[in-house]
Amino acid sequence: MDGGHRRIALITGPLDTPSGRFRLDGFRDELGDRFDGDLVEVVPFTREAGAEAMTRLLERAPDVDAVFAASDLLAVGAAQTLAAQGRRIPQDIALAGIADIPITRYVTPALTTVRVRIADFGRLALERLADVVERPGQETPSADTLGFEIVVRDTCGGNKPEKNS
Repeated sequence: MDGGHRRIALITGPLDTPSGRFRLDGFRDELGDRFDGDLVEVVPFTREAGAEAMTRLLERAPDVDAVFAASDLLAVGAAQTLAAQGRRIPQDIALAGIADIPITRYVTPALTTVRVRIADFGRLALERLADVVERPGQETPSADTLGFEIVVRDTCGGNKPEKNS
């Protein structure tokens, strides 16, 4: 998502949830010394919270030029605020979310997103549960990384997919 963007904001979910915490940590790690805590909003994973978070971000940092939302619902809410404030996506500000929920293809502009392999997540969870049942008391790994696909759509100015597994 960093196509020359200088002020990249994050709207993430509650930090007491694994997805909220992991996405903040990944964002911070990826930006390194360009990370700016003032460009982070922590909110519930809802469309309404995404809209409100985007309003606060624009008040604090009107020059923000890219937003990564930790869920597609947050991104859709952010897009509504941006449109209401006359910000053009992607000309004025790039926007991306996570999950590739069906609505992301149909909102205007179509949302760039990270497609998470939910089936792989379910399989891994079932395998972990089976390990716990079959071998009680034995430690299981605390975290695994699943593959993903970046689906570039209109909110970042393109439509070519990138894959990472």
